[in-house]
Amino acid sequence: MTTQSAHAPSPVLVVARNQLRLMVRDNRLRLLAVAVVLLAVASLATGMARVQAQAVERHAATQEDKRLWDSLGPVNPHGAVHSGRSVYAPVAPLAAFEPGLSDFLGSSVKLEGHSQNPSRDRPMEGGSAISRFAGFSAAWALQVVAPLLIILAGFTIFSGERARERLKQELGSGASARVLVFGRLIGLTTASLTLLGAFVAAGILTLAIANASMNEGLRLLAMSIGYGLYLLVFCSLTIGVSALFPSARAALVSLLAFWAASTLLIPRIAPAIAENLHPTPSAPAFEDAVSEEAKNGVSGHDPRDERLLALKEKLLKQYNVTKVEDLPFNFEGVSLEFGEKNSSDTYNRHYDKLFGAYANQTAVQQAFSVISPNMAMTPWSRAFAGTDFAAHRLFLREAEDYRYELVQALNNDITRNKPTDGGVAIYRTDVSEIADRVAFEPRITTPAEAWAAQKSNLLILSIWAAVSLAFAAWAATRLERTT
Repeated sequence: MTTQSAHAPSPVLVVARNQLRLMVRDNRLRLLAVAVVLLAVASLATGMARVQAQAVERHAATQEDKRLWDSLGPVNPHGAVHSGRSVYAPVAPLAAFEPGLSDFLGSSVKLEGHSQNPSRDRPMEGGSAISRFAGFSAAWALQVVAPLLIILAGFTIFSGERARERLKQELGSGASARVLVFGRLIGLTTASLTLLGAFVAAGILTLAIANASMNEGLRLLAMSIGYGLYLLVFCSLTIGVSALFPSARAALVSLLAFWAASTLLIPRIAPAIAENLHPTPSAPAFEDAVSEEAKNGVSGHDPRDERLLALKEKLLKQYNVTKVEDLPFNFEGVSLEFGEKNSSDTYNRHYDKLFGAYANQTAVQQAFSVISPNMAMTPWSRAFAGTDFAAHRLFLREAEDYRYELVQALNNDITRNKPTDGGVAIYRTDVSEIADRVAFEPRITTPAEAWAAQKSNLLILSIWAAVSLAFAAWAATRLERTT
């Protein structure tokens, strides 16, 4: 007798097992869960096809850009600077799981001298048939649909039994309200984590097909931890509200109101409020502001510019000559290098100000995570998928570094090749050899970089989980008193 009682299952686990059995027997919930999984898997498959197509297209475009550059032949290096090159953003494998902002941000940048062009070629503008299914993603299903499934599966767990007088019978038989609450919470959470497991398995299959690196596996693991906490929040709130409210209708209305506000309303209101508090200029206004400052700086073509005149006087004095023709290098190249640095500094100052405003908007939106766990879950998911604005900004920064290095390498070639005919003939050279020495190797943010930027959101999700569990425990004590 003692041996049997020692090996008897925990009452909490017994309740959890019974709750799982009841949910499995509910045909409506089972069919709805299967439908969501099938839709998400279909979205994941089309997302993977889209990501692979983008990777092929961008590789082909990169090769074509190099071919055109190599075919220029002997040209003036600064003329080549103005003809420009195009670079393309890397494709994140997990964009098939979490497209994030990747469809709304430009995928290429045209690189030219004296200018930092905005990104272009947004995937959403392509309108291809395969991209029309991108609105429903596996990540969106976990962020929006899965919480709704949890609510539909759990809102009657206590309120429904209270109405049918079964709850009094269970408590009268000796089971404590805490055992019932946490047993059913474990059952509901297990079911939701099983749903999460199906999504993660599909994500692993996606990475395997894409022959992704170990880093991508770490990203998926980090995303899974975040989603686990996120779903736990909704499970705990659902159980707590069901135990707290006397009727199933009141529990359902309350839970649906929180779900709608958290997953649909606040994620749309928060960006508008953030933009209102920290406005950013329109594209024409931004370009006008840069142009206004740039025209008062060095253009590289205007010898009357005071700063360029000061540079010329300094070099003439340094080399003890009276004319730029007597300098041991080509002053035209020096002026171009100087002008490029000044225009780049101007653009960098304005972009830093713009990105600072974006950072302030992000902070405002994060503040809304106090009332919406979705506002912490979404940036966490996008960051580890490599489809957030930070990944796009990394691409822009690397594109600008490459642009500046390439332009200055071409300008420096002019500096090192002083004309021997008094500057009558235009200097020409094979610019492809110079370009080959400057490589563009884009990357997406590493898991460590994503963690450094997003650890506060994981903390917020953890606090939400702890508070919701405490709410469920408090609801259990209330259940004992009112039943």
